[in-house]
Formats: sequence, C-alpha cells, structure tokens
Amino acid sequence: MTGETAYTSYNWGLHEHLSELNVIARRISFALIVMCLFWSFSIDYLITQWLDLLPLETGPNNENMSIYGPFDWIQLRWSAVILLAFLSLMPLISIQAYSFARSGLYPVERNWFLSVLLLTTTIIPIVIFLVWSHVIPILFELSEASGRPDGVLVRYDAASIFSIGMALSWVLVIWSVTTISLSLTRLFGMVKNGKPRFRKRLLAISSGAIILTLPIEFDGLKILIAILSLLSANLVSNSFPGRIATNGAVDI
Repeated sequence: MTGETAYTSYNWGLHEHLSELNVIARRISFALIVMCLFWSFSIDYLITQWLDLLPLETGPNNENMSIYGPFDWIQLRWSAVILLAFLSLMPLISIQAYSFARSGLYPVERNWFLSVLLLTTTIIPIVIFLVWSHVIPILFELSEASGRPDGVLVRYDAASIFSIGMALSWVLVIWSVTTISLSLTRLFGMVKNGKPRFRKRLLAISSGAIILTLPIEFDGLKILIAILSLLSANLVSNSFPGRIATNGAVDI
C-alpha cells in the first residue's frame, strides 16, 4: 500500500468514525430534550417530597421554609430537570459509548472500558441518589442536633438547601463525563508523551464547569473540589492497560 493510499484510507476511516459520532450525539441530544420535557411535569412534586424528608422544624404549614430569591429557585428547578434527564440517559450513553468503541478494542481494553462505564454511568448515579436520600438529611440532622441560640427564630431558604444537593450532584456528573472523555482519548490512541492530547483542554473546561456550578455556600472549597475531582478523573483514565504493539512494546 502506497503512502497516498494509506493516507486516503485513514481519512476515510476517520470520516466514518466522526459521522457515527455525530449520529450518536444527535440521538442523545434528542433523548435529552424528551427526558427534560418528561421530568418538567413532576419536578415540583419531587422537590416538595424531598424537602419533607429533611429533619427541619418548618412548622405545620412550612411557615419557616422560605424562598428569598424566586429567580434562583426557577434556575435550580430547571437545573434539577436537566440533571434528572441526564441521569436517566446514563445507561443509553454507556451503551452508545461502548458500541462506538468496541470494534477497535482488544479484549483487555474492552474489559477496562466496561469497568470505567460501570463506575461512571451506574455507580455514580447510585451515589447521587444516596447523597439526596441519606447524606444531606443526615448532615441537616447533625446540624439541628448541635442546637441554636435561645429565642432565635430559624427560617430556612429552600433554594440554598436545594442548591447543596444540586452542586454535589453536578460535580459527580462532570467528573463522570471528564473520566469518560479522557478514557476515550486513550482508547483511540489520541495521546502524546503518554498523555491524552486534549487532556489540558478537558481538565480546564471541567474545572471551570465545577467552579461555576458550585454555589456561594462552597466559596472556600471550589478550587479544592475542582482539583480533587479532576485529579481522580485523570487517575482513572491513567489506569488504561495500554496496547501491545506488533513489536512487543506497550503503546499508550
């Protein structure tokens, strides 16, 4: 095969992969819109039920629960809709990502990628559910048990309470997307000097997304949370087993 023929064949193969990736992206985008419409009809009920689970003394008619920023509440409401839609699509994203990469992987690479997908699209959604159902209520229970000043009437900001769970959830989602992206770059050999070519860009975008996602309650921890999240995502992608080249060397 001549150099020109090999170059043409490579470009054709790359074009096919990009076309397939474009079809997958459009399919997931359409499904995301459908799921957003679905969850938008029940999000108010879900939020109300979750607030009722919190061990807070809000009074018989929730008179101690207030919304001080209506616009913030609307923003959080739609953020929750998008989060639920995205979590609902995690299995579809996992299946599509594996189907897209499977044909070009060795068995050891398939097993590794399946493990990454299991972690990011199955275990992480379960962790997010546990954060909402157990972790946050326990934190508020401990806070209430610590006591409060005598004679002080406590009023709770529903938006601030809800934003804590949303922030933790989006950090985990961004971590999952970053991990999958870094893993795919390694699987397709898009590496230079042992590191993914787009690593710095991906990490920069993800760190910015995490910092912007975290509300004011996390002001002193934003950078630390972003660094820890991206370091762990990079660590998972670095566990890539490598590919055995024809000359016996390990190609990573």
